Amino acid sequence: MTDKLAAEEQFTEAYHLPPGMQRHEALEQAARVADAADHQQLAVSCRVALIRSCYDLGRYDLMLAPFAWCTAAEKRGPEDFGRWESHTFDWCHKWIANGLRRDPRFSLAQLNAVVDQFADRYRKHGFSQQPVHGVRATLALHVGDDAAYREHLTKFLALDRGPMSDCEACVVEDQATHLSRLGRHAEAVALAEPVLRQDTTCSTQPQGILTALLPAFIALGDHERASNAHLVACRLIKDDKLANYLNTHLEFCATAGHVARGVDLLSGNLHRVHHSPSPAEAMDFAAAAALLLSRVPAHVEFEVPQADGVTTRTLDAAELRAELEESALALAKRFDERNGTSAVGDGVRETLLRPDTEHVPLAVPVLTPADVVEEPDGLDLASDPVELAERANTAFDAGDFVTGSRLLRSLPADMDALLPDALAAQLMAKRLTAGASRIPREQLLAGFADVVDQLADAGEADLANRYRARLSVWRLPEDGLEASTAVAQECLAEADVNGTPITAVLARLVLAELLDHAHEHEPAAFLIAEARAQAEAEAPKLVARVRVDHAEHLARRQDLTGALVAVGEVLADELPESVRFDGLRIKLRLETVLGQGEPAMRTAETLVARASRYPGRWRAEAQRLRAITVEELGLEATHLGELREAVAACREFGGEAHTAQACYSLSGGYLKTGRLVEAAETLEEALRLVQSAGVEAELGLQVRFRLGQTCAQLGENQAALRHLTISLEHIGPDEHWQRAVALDALANARRRLDQLVESSHTYAEAARFWTLIDQPGEAAGSWVEAANVLPAGQSTEGLAALAQAEHLLPGIDDVGGRTHIAARIAAIRAFLHAQAGEYDLAIEQNALAEQAAIDLEDAGWQAFLVARGGRFRLRAGDAPAAETAARRAAELIGDETPTEVVAEVVSVLEDALAELDRPTGTDPLVRALTARLDG
Repeated sequence: MTDKLAAEEQFTEAYHLPPGMQRHEALEQAARVADAADHQQLAVSCRVALIRSCYDLGRYDLMLAPFAWCTAAEKRGPEDFGRWESHTFDWCHKWIANGLRRDPRFSLAQLNAVVDQFADRYRKHGFSQQPVHGVRATLALHVGDDAAYREHLTKFLALDRGPMSDCEACVVEDQATHLSRLGRHAEAVALAEPVLRQDTTCSTQPQGILTALLPAFIALGDHERASNAHLVACRLIKDDKLANYLNTHLEFCATAGHVARGVDLLSGNLHRVHHSPSPAEAMDFAAAAALLLSRVPAHVEFEVPQADGVTTRTLDAAELRAELEESALALAKRFDERNGTSAVGDGVRETLLRPDTEHVPLAVPVLTPADVVEEPDGLDLASDPVELAERANTAFDAGDFVTGSRLLRSLPADMDALLPDALAAQLMAKRLTAGASRIPREQLLAGFADVVDQLADAGEADLANRYRARLSVWRLPEDGLEASTAVAQECLAEADVNGTPITAVLARLVLAELLDHAHEHEPAAFLIAEARAQAEAEAPKLVARVRVDHAEHLARRQDLTGALVAVGEVLADELPESVRFDGLRIKLRLETVLGQGEPAMRTAETLVARASRYPGRWRAEAQRLRAITVEELGLEATHLGELREAVAACREFGGEAHTAQACYSLSGGYLKTGRLVEAAETLEEALRLVQSAGVEAELGLQVRFRLGQTCAQLGENQAALRHLTISLEHIGPDEHWQRAVALDALANARRRLDQLVESSHTYAEAARFWTLIDQPGEAAGSWVEAANVLPAGQSTEGLAALAQAEHLLPGIDDVGGRTHIAARIAAIRAFLHAQAGEYDLAIEQNALAEQAAIDLEDAGWQAFLVARGGRFRLRAGDAPAAETAARRAAELIGDETPTEVVAEVVSVLEDALAELDRPTGTDPLVRALTARLDG
């Protein structure tokens, strides 16, 4: 092998490495080898590739050497530049003109010289000056020359794009950024909207435009679009370790009420503290991060990667903020010294002092100060802690949990030690009751067990017995029905002999509930009747509580209508607030189960309205119950506002498990309204909460499965595969329906990742589970997909899967569904036979599929099948029949026929005519269909 061939091979290997410093160093080595071999054309290719590598790395300081080399080489021998090299070298003049501005080591004179060279080159080659004016406008803004900035921006906006302009979306991103900076927010949005509606292949879009428009949306008060812009852009840049779009989103989180989210973003990008690609990026990141940290409590800690890329240093928010502010201002000073103005420093100081905007709600809402309802006045809070504790206990015992909780909040927990032992134990019980949704279950149960022991030790046997009875129900999942019932029976016996009427009534209600769980409804009814008689005679304040429990007893024995009547009668009376809350809760559940949508939503509104007057777990619980009702009635799309309120209330006043459930309900609303990004964000938060709360077994499967499906719809295929795989691992082998659904979803995710053989096997496994639960239509559909997804060369396996699907057809009752599956079987069989060169069989099966398309009245699919039949005939050597088929397919084309079908018809017709040695350009049908495609 010659030296030149060896050099070419080395360049090819280096060129095809993934972007990064390893590739850059390999290209540098290839350039030296090309020089040594005196291979001038290859040396040019190496340097041009190096320039592109510098751009990918964001290292414009490294770009200068290969750029200067190419400039000299072009003067020596322009013939050494091929088409790709010439185009890339023309293009990179924009990069270096913009890039050197970002490093204060390069003088203003050098910058101006590079920009002038850039402008002269584009003028000489006849390129549009639009990108030149874009660069000049940015440079003028950088140095603070307002007149020049406005002059060049006007031209940048006015001139048309040319062959050296960035893609349309990137140009619009730059223009919208400038317009928004000047306060021309409506113009920025109007300019960008048409481009946002288009598809783009640019790797920096649409996140670039959305980031540029974020300040404009906020300034215009369009909070919904601001939220969407932030969420969509963040999902697209979350794995980008270089893009500077992050800075805008850190500023948004700092000023729009999402500091916690900002901390999460910052924590994932702390490598930028010491490893930003240029001084300008380092400065902008430092300023945005310092702004965010100005809203973060000083004690919050961050692990900051150090300059060596190995070690980390722990800094609290105050320390990190101080370092970043100092860094941003120091870098700004260097730029200003280079420029001879104060423009850069002024911009950094403006960022550091940026005020808050209006709160912009995101997918996962939080309570804002405006949402917090002040507690009603009129409650005298005495200064004596013993008196306050006694009043709190009295309120709780009377069923007035709201007043009791307010009194409880006025007593610091560290004062309990100053109270009498019995009173301290009762206060502990009240604290556990009030904070139940926020306390881990194991800790909650242990706390109540301690209360029982402390009350007994303090000589309060009756109270200890009362809490022991209640604890028997709470411990039902841990102890089982038999053991819990035995404890409740002991408590009732003790209450009847030595207890107060209050304890005797409450113990009967507890035992009745446990008997209902054992389906011993008659003894339970007898106990409730006894409890009511005793309450009426000796504890009248508990009568309403007994009546509510009676309604719940009727519901537990499936007398739903009777339960609804009973609870309605109770709610018609004057009641303590806590009893009314329970009554409304039961009524809401009954109306929901009975499918009484409008009454249920009215009850939910009443429940939320009453509970919202009092901050605390009642507010969160009421919102959560309404969210469950909305979800079970399938009303998520029309009640998004209520679902968002539920999440906000649960985050503020409820526990992690309840918040996760509310997030799951909200995600359903987002999905039903096509807001996929918000659904994914909400489900990710639900998953985090589920894991933190330790309730993954109860809710994690639902959350992960829905998240996996949502990620698949968003094209986030690796995430979809991960979540769906974990979901499947948590589904039991006997849960056939759940496994079938999960396997179908997992197979689709594997298909999207081109794991075609694995996808086919997964579809086949899904089909087997569908068969186990007697769902022949679903099973046949999965077998069809198992065949359809197989890569070329596996026709035997595909035909076997189709045979399985065909075997299931007689069991499908739905005629339309059966016809559709039969059509797909025939269509895929035709394709597989054609792959194997069996064109007679392919044509036969294709005809069966075409007849099914006729039966289904699907003209577009019929046109495709007829054209494909022509393709098969062409491959079989029958060009006249292929032409006939193509012309017949053209007759089936209508206004709604997909473009790809029209293109296939044209392709078959042109190939048939070419095979027959007849002209294609003059054929009227070819010309008409081509004109349609061009249009």
